Amino acid sequence: MKIERALLLGVTVFWLAACEQTFDGQPAVAVNPGDVPAIEDAPEKQFPLLGSRHGGHAWFDFCESQPDETRLPPDPRSLVVPGVEQGKAVIFNAWWKNCHADPVAVGEAEAAQTCGELRAQAAQGRALISGNGAIGAGWFFGGSGSQGNLTAADYNRLWQRWGMDARPDNFDALVAQRYGMTILPTRNPYPLPGEDPNQTEGGSGQLPIALTQLREADGRWTGNLGITCHICHTGPYYGNGNSLGEFGQLEADLGRSAAPGVPFPIPVQVGRTRGTNNALALQIITLLIAQDIRPLDPSFLPFALLAPNGGSLDTPAWWNMGSRPVKFQDGFLAMDALRSDLGFYVPGPGPGGFDWVKRHARIGDTYLMSIKSPPYPGPIDTALAEAGAILFHAKDLWAPNLRNPVARPQGGNGSCASCHGVYSPRYANDPTFLATPELAGISSYIVPRDLIGTDPQRVDSDTEAAEQYGRNNFFAYPETINADPALDCSTQNRVQVRGAREHGYLALPLHGVWASAPYFHNGSVPNVWEVLKPEDRKPIWRRVSTPARADQQGQVVMGFDTDFARAYDTQKLGWRYDEIPCGVPGNSGLIDCSARDEHNEPVLMTLLNAINGGNPYTWYLGVPSGNDRALEDRKIYNTHRYGQGNQGHDFTAVLTDAERLAVIEYLKTL
Repeated sequence: MKIERALLLGVTVFWLAACEQTFDGQPAVAVNPGDVPAIEDAPEKQFPLLGSRHGGHAWFDFCESQPDETRLPPDPRSLVVPGVEQGKAVIFNAWWKNCHADPVAVGEAEAAQTCGELRAQAAQGRALISGNGAIGAGWFFGGSGSQGNLTAADYNRLWQRWGMDARPDNFDALVAQRYGMTILPTRNPYPLPGEDPNQTEGGSGQLPIALTQLREADGRWTGNLGITCHICHTGPYYGNGNSLGEFGQLEADLGRSAAPGVPFPIPVQVGRTRGTNNALALQIITLLIAQDIRPLDPSFLPFALLAPNGGSLDTPAWWNMGSRPVKFQDGFLAMDALRSDLGFYVPGPGPGGFDWVKRHARIGDTYLMSIKSPPYPGPIDTALAEAGAILFHAKDLWAPNLRNPVARPQGGNGSCASCHGVYSPRYANDPTFLATPELAGISSYIVPRDLIGTDPQRVDSDTEAAEQYGRNNFFAYPETINADPALDCSTQNRVQVRGAREHGYLALPLHGVWASAPYFHNGSVPNVWEVLKPEDRKPIWRRVSTPARADQQGQVVMGFDTDFARAYDTQKLGWRYDEIPCGVPGNSGLIDCSARDEHNEPVLMTLLNAINGGNPYTWYLGVPSGNDRALEDRKIYNTHRYGQGNQGHDFTAVLTDAERLAVIEYLKTL
């Protein structure tokens, strides 16, 4: 077997050396056989190296060929319990919690028990989550009612705020570009000016997936439009985080808030850079949406006034929900704490709104778990990907000869899989890697803050006061608070629940990772190559924009380019970008960067960052400008800004370039 593996890697190295690969026009990476070492501990070749279920939940794979009455097996995530990681190559330290052990106490439906129940719940959830004009579609702050956040008439007038003389013939496409939303092939109608939606099957316009026209229970179209979860959760591919979004500008151009009944823009921005957001706004969700205000609680003031802001976030993909026992970037809640999935759909605070969430939480979650990641659309070199699979699962980044300066994690075999989980069927069936093959594709390791070394603001904002105050919040399942941490489904990072586990960031499952760029919890690294090679990261960069139509150049704001053939870097695995030098428009040498050293944080930026880190609110303040220049400047990702640092994950610096190429090729298969 050692000879076989050496031959495989040797062939791969020969292939790398022979091919004329370039990086941004630079000469091909020089490779020789010693660059990709043979791995001594690969298991016997009884299962293939390549293979992936592409996310979703294992129940849907199980039920594909089963009749409705078939009983479901145990949820694989429920196997992630203390002790399952002992002596194994993969680390787990954030455990599964069943928030519905007593469904009567929490007032929600329990998980499906049969394939038929699973299919029925997913079908109901599809209407709620997908939108596309479905009866019962959910929308921001309105549950599944029919009032909406704006009207079709409002929508049809948006072009008047763009400085154009007449409605452009490609209005629908320009809406999607300006506000960072995606138009999918599925019909999603709205009425054009003068159209009656009930005489035109909803209308002849096509909405982006982030909006849906609402209907009455009897099926009548209303002409009212609702904002859906896809505003944050669908970018170029269905169910991945929306790294395109410019949601605040939609409100600014409407001239009022999207919240029903608020006739003016609220001076709050959920993102400082296009494509990022801080939707996990604990104080805003808790105090404003849930109206959970308890001033006598000893944690109230530290939580409400003193906790730092979490800064910019990159929304995780839905297709990994079925592979995660915990939620959010830092495992703040159990994955089975379903209510937070519908947090922005709550139709008003209080018992009525919360009851709506309880009735719909299960079906929404079941549908979300059915979503799969898209297959990589380009060619994949099988031999190179197989070599990458071995490296990913078995290369010890802390081997003595590598002299890795980063502290070694406790447990695991020191490989990429040690943190991110096992995907290869060969390693999934190796008992030295996982306690059972059913754990394949599941990741639940929260990497300690200082070990991972990425921007700390999100973790630091989740203070003990936030955890203690949040544990009694409706979304945190206070009904389950228990002296036994194994039964406590409330906030998961408070001391009495996490115990000795350190605060940190969850190493996410990597299903569909090729489609999930940019990377890190804040979207600060544009491609996988730079994740694996920290020295290549750029301090200030901007993704390439979609080319405007020839007759509209200079008149319209275009969004980030999502054309795979034109804008995707298949070697580095991410969207193409330009490095932005200090001192150009939108990148001031006084505030945004240091002309002397582009990697150093300028003094004024340090001051602004200190202000944003001293309270939960100032980072959000501001109303987006309608100025096209300002919109273009918001495309610039500045890693000096609060919560946008691109440091960390430095332990992969010990890889060779040849090894990085092999790992990247393997990741394309997931």
